[in-house]
Amino acid sequence: MAKHILLFGAGPGISMGIARRFGQEGFGVTLVSRQVEKLEKEIHTLQQAGINVHSMIADVADPNGVRRVVEEVTKQVGLPEVVVFNASSVEVRDVLGLNWPTVRTMNEVNIGGGFHVAQTILPEYLAQNKGCLIYTGGGQALHPHPEWVSLSIGKAGMRNLAQALAKRVEGTEVHVATVTVCGFVQESDSKYNPTAIAQVYWDLYQENPNAYRSEVIY
Repeated sequence: MAKHILLFGAGPGISMGIARRFGQEGFGVTLVSRQVEKLEKEIHTLQQAGINVHSMIADVADPNGVRRVVEEVTKQVGLPEVVVFNASSVEVRDVLGLNWPTVRTMNEVNIGGGFHVAQTILPEYLAQNKGCLIYTGGGQALHPHPEWVSLSIGKAGMRNLAQALAKRVEGTEVHVATVTVCGFVQESDSKYNPTAIAQVYWDLYQENPNAYRSEVIY
């Protein structure tokens, strides 16, 4: 049976680059989004490239939804070798104009979603002593901006979570890592384009257990 990658928070940028990169290596791909109908063009492009791709609807802020996705994918193709958490939520507004309920709602996705995915997949990975969980982080976690606080708080919290998880699985062949992307993702950028960024995820997946990195600041 072919290996499989599960991408939470799929969209037209980084996650599509990851889907292409792993698909080129023979991986089956499952894309998870709250609105998969927006991915029809990207899914068609992946299929045209010969990649076995499926889509599922779920909200990462809902732990039951996350669990349902993992269970269904595992039932259909086996436990995915790689899981990527790529979801994020943001409201661009001056920090003094934000209200806490808005920040809390964003963090249900940015931090809570990452927490739910880890709670669901890592026990399975640890039971089998294999598996790779990668988080998509952002430069806002390191260099916050007053108008992007709803995202920077979430990315900082997610980075902290991922580092704690990496320490939790130390000494095993389970790999937890974060790719902290410190630039604006666009196809025209020689560094921050989805294809170049996706290579970092592939490199992390390929790492030997005695040389696992827990973070790549890109």
